[in-house]
Amino acid sequence: MSLRSEESLLVKEKNALEAKLAKLQKNNPKAKLQEKDRTRLDEINTLLKKKIISVTMTQSLVNHIDDLVKDRVGRSRAQLIEDSVRWFLDFTVFRWNERGIYVNTSRSAFESEAMSSLFFSKLTPASQYELGQTAGSQAPVGDVVRLHHGLDPTNAGSYNMVLRLLQDNGWGSITYNDQGLIVIGSPFYPAPFIRGYLESLLKVKLEVVETNVKEKVALQIVK
Repeated sequence: MSLRSEESLLVKEKNALEAKLAKLQKNNPKAKLQEKDRTRLDEINTLLKKKIISVTMTQSLVNHIDDLVKDRVGRSRAQLIEDSVRWFLDFTVFRWNERGIYVNTSRSAFESEAMSSLFFSKLTPASQYELGQTAGSQAPVGDVVRLHHGLDPTNAGSYNMVLRLLQDNGWGSITYNDQGLIVIGSPFYPAPFIRGYLESLLKVKLEVVETNVKEKVALQIVK
């Protein structure tokens, strides 16, 4: 299925949902679609606002993409291709070479969680916090947000993007709510380091919130 064909299917689905809404509102102008349908309609409208382009790739790549869609890893070919390009830019893959993996100005390396834990176990919580502050002040993710997305990582409106990028980098499963609570499930780094890192990167003051689950770190923005 081509990207144009997917666009045509989206338009048909949009028309069907809008017709369903019109039917509901015929007798009750304030009637609304069910939440599932409303969410899907919003999603379709967002997708249709994006620019449609054509891409050429080998059949083997197309087969891999179709397998991922079949396994529900992605909603469609278009979504998987867009995600791939976004990650290519976010991780500056175009700078990777035989000398190493470079994410913007920083050289990166893969290491095990056990190795990281061993390193941090030799540091006091205070030292972990100070190390986090230093790392956060030089964070490559800040450059990605500024240079590739044109946003200020210290602006509250950019926090979701910053945290999503950290999640994509393997920091853990991260959520952020309107009350300024950041929760990291299965964190790769210890709480003091994360606190120092985010305080420096986001230019905020954070307090660690006690949790009943050992595998979670919760931080509250207080300033």
